[in-house]
Amino acid sequence: MPIAGAPAVADTSVAPAPAVDALPSTRVTAVPKANYGASEGMQAFELINAERERCGFGLVAQSAQLDSAAQAHADWQILNSDLSHAEVPGTPGFTGVDLLDRASAAGYVAGGVGEEISSLYYSGSVAGTGVFGVRALLALPYHQLGMLAGYRDIGIALRGSDQLGTTPSKGPRTVQQFNLGYTSSSGPQEPASDEVLTYPCEGTRGVFYEITNETPNPVPGRDLRTRPLGPGMVVAVRSGQVLVISSARMTTLSNRAPVSLRAPLTKDTDPHAVLASHQAVLIPDASLLANTTYEVSIAGTNDGAAFKRSFTFATGSGAAR
Repeated sequence: MPIAGAPAVADTSVAPAPAVDALPSTRVTAVPKANYGASEGMQAFELINAERERCGFGLVAQSAQLDSAAQAHADWQILNSDLSHAEVPGTPGFTGVDLLDRASAAGYVAGGVGEEISSLYYSGSVAGTGVFGVRALLALPYHQLGMLAGYRDIGIALRGSDQLGTTPSKGPRTVQQFNLGYTSSSGPQEPASDEVLTYPCEGTRGVFYEITNETPNPVPGRDLRTRPLGPGMVVAVRSGQVLVISSARMTTLSNRAPVSLRAPLTKDTDPHAVLASHQAVLIPDASLLANTTYEVSIAGTNDGAAFKRSFTFATGSGAAR
């Protein structure tokens, strides 16, 4: 860098460093056929993989061990009128305090695990909950990060009080439980080091148009039931790298009406310290319109290298409530 007031002199004593090749993707592109049968679980499995594959996050394979752990914890929540990631020793259906305990008890040798849970309270039937659970979790800012993370395996359980009985404090309800993991031997799947992934991405359809509840709340102090947000939009690069969002713009495609976005949720701005340096979430500051197409343009840097991404996606008629 030239010193102020001095002439700039080219340094020819050292040859420029050669370009560094990008680290290759370890994305999973094929998995065995799942054996959920013609069920809500199969619908959920096919949808999460379709969404992950379209946007470059890689496929996840069915794990019988994670299925077992997921069902045990979904049942525990219904039996104990709870919605929680932690179980209490001595309570009905207890299989482990945390997810790692429960996955290990089911025989899964974890290198990393995560779980995402949604619940419905108007019915005890699991009919329709497979697609709902995936769509809801892919719209919620913190939960979508887990659904799209670099796991290789998944366990799915869709359970309801019609199967297990209705508890007095909750009444009819269902739990949609998704356990995700990768084994110690496989490690996580990753995009190439020069890739920037988004969800939604070009061609995504059926995105929930609003969110009225999430724990933790992405906007602490704001009542999302009276002031809903639009669905989260994930931007992600390879783990360990640093993602910076310098600008983001969103418009309704039909009339170019601007959509107000909140400041990007990043490691530095996340009030709950969930995000890592390679992740960001863009959140519309109000509900989107149902069955409407939107255009998003994002610019920033991936480990210092500039990038721009533009895509369109469409909402459906569902909402995460």
